[in-house]
Amino acid sequence: MTVTRDEALATLAEGHGIVDDLVARLTPEQLIEPKTIGGGDWSAKDLIGHLAFWEELAVQALEQLRDGTKPDIETTFARGAEGIDEINAEHQKRTAAESLDTVLKRAQVAREAITDTIGSMSDDEWNAKVPYKAERRETAAQLLAGILGAHKHPFGHAFAHIPDLEAYVSSLR
Repeated sequence: MTVTRDEALATLAEGHGIVDDLVARLTPEQLIEPKTIGGGDWSAKDLIGHLAFWEELAVQALEQLRDGTKPDIETTFARGAEGIDEINAEHQKRTAAESLDTVLKRAQVAREAITDTIGSMSDDEWNAKVPYKAERRETAAQLLAGILGAHKHPFGHAFAHIPDLEAYVSSLR
């Protein structure tokens, strides 16, 4: 079953809304506090940057599809969890070096870009077959669902991280 554009946008908006509500409860100092998210080294700022990064990758992938080329992210996906862990670690270095304001701005730009991009797609483009041999993500919609999704939750990447953010926010009370 393919998710419709409206369903994708609704899932993204719901995830963004929950993350925004949780982030609004944190001070700038709490947002940058390391080792507060998911039992690892991440701060809330790092999580925000991580979500933005995958939205940036989705926009890039769609641009590459429109150019008739295989999106770079497919190479990462082909490497499985190892490839995803590697790209996340590489990106984490970028986010760690950025200021909180830069990450928040990047997240806002990425959010607007992906929602505008999905919103402007025609049904034909949404359901178009990718221009390369694909086993799992055969349409533009399926590719975007994979990039912006979580396990069994197309377009629900934020939902994979919300419990960790909720736990951090709750720990501060």
